[in-house]
Amino acid sequence: MYSSARIRFGLSACALAAAAVFGLPATASAYITDIGVTGGFGLGFVQYGVGCTYTAVAAGAPGDSVSFTDQMNGQPGGTFGPVEEEEPGLFTADWSPTVTGPHIVSAGGVSTEVNVQTGYDFGIICFTLPSYLRLPF
Repeated sequence: MYSSARIRFGLSACALAAAAVFGLPATASAYITDIGVTGGFGLGFVQYGVGCTYTAVAAGAPGDSVSFTDQMNGQPGGTFGPVEEEEPGLFTADWSPTVTGPHIVSAGGVSTEVNVQTGYDFGIICFTLPSYLRLPF
């Protein structure tokens, strides 16, 4: 026969195992519903440039923890500043692409593709041109 201490120990172990398997992790990823990047000035469809800074925006659950990533061919393609919750459920971070080409900017499993070219930062404006055009300086 089993003693009551063994039964309690067995039930406690089962409860802890069930909590580990079925419970949510303490740092669950954000539930993101939409993501985007503010555009810059460019010729044609080119709006993003290396050397310029833009704002990545994600919509999710208020108070959640959000992190942005930028991948280009499986490698990091840019850097992000600190994430701020501008209003409940609206998260932003400064984004600076570091290489030209097609980037995948993501947060919480939602992503958007951004084509990055060479940027020309003039202080109050950052202008981009297609790869076949260059400014004379």
